[in-house]
Amino acid sequence: MDNEREQQLEIFHDSWRRLSWVEKQVDTVRQLARPWIELSKRAELTTTIDEGTVRPGYLEFSADVIEPPALPEDINFLIGNIVTDARSCLDMAIEHLWNDYAIDRTFRKRGKLTVQFPLEDRFEEKRSQDQRLQQFLARMDKRFVEVIEDAQPNYADGLIDIPYNISAIFIRNFSNANKHRNITPVVTSQRLAMTGTNVAGLTLTTIDRDEREGVPPLRFALDYEIDHHSEVDARAYVARLNQPRSTPLVVSVSQCLVVAGDDVPIYPPRFGRQKVSWRAELDDMLLKIPAYVRLTLRNLNRVHGVIRRGDDEFYLLDSDGTL
Repeated sequence: MDNEREQQLEIFHDSWRRLSWVEKQVDTVRQLARPWIELSKRAELTTTIDEGTVRPGYLEFSADVIEPPALPEDINFLIGNIVTDARSCLDMAIEHLWNDYAIDRTFRKRGKLTVQFPLEDRFEEKRSQDQRLQQFLARMDKRFVEVIEDAQPNYADGLIDIPYNISAIFIRNFSNANKHRNITPVVTSQRLAMTGTNVAGLTLTTIDRDEREGVPPLRFALDYEIDHHSEVDARAYVARLNQPRSTPLVVSVSQCLVVAGDDVPIYPPRFGRQKVSWRAELDDMLLKIPAYVRLTLRNLNRVHGVIRRGDDEFYLLDSDGTL
């Protein structure tokens, strides 16, 4: 690295060092969680026929899943540290910018501005309503503001409106909920999906309906036409549900990330404040949060270098969405 490059990076030294520590923690968690990360997205079913319900043309059975391996408890704390340290990288970078450029922090009649990297799921809305955010952005060079804008979730406005930078949502919501007070547990979430039957003359229906709907174990009823199928056929059908590629019953395994007992929700504008059932997988979060921070620091550093060398230099910000 030449002297000019070293000089450009100097004000971000602490942020890069913290990011390196985040990436080391990510490597540790990925190694500890590898057996779980590599789990098939379809859980293995185990079915048990209730012999007391068997009669001509009808039987009932329960469907359960083989429990995934337990995660080491250390991962709970490491994930919390990864997210809060990632947020610290961005906050330290902004702190260095305000100090290096001697930006005035005075806020009208309310003391000093708090210098943190803005991360908002409704950035433009808050920008028009929040005086602190308005003054914060107004005092920074517009090129640094452009980097901040690019780092926001930036909802795609698509069918389900998933944010372009999902990492920004996780960093914001996890760090706000956690604040070094709670561990960040990772748990499995399993839902049993019934997609119908693939055998004529067989009808599969759910007979358990309660607050745990879709969560194994569940009970099912199998009606079969005695003119076309025997009890042996019905039992063979239930046994086939245990096979990995069985289509009538599917149990999907997702990695649900929880802070203080609550899911971290995503609130797309088109759905108001209603929760949307969409989550990044654990490995995605582990890999893409450091990538998101590295991208943002790199863009801040690029703008800093351009300003130091002259105001009219052409440059392009890097963009490689971290969804």
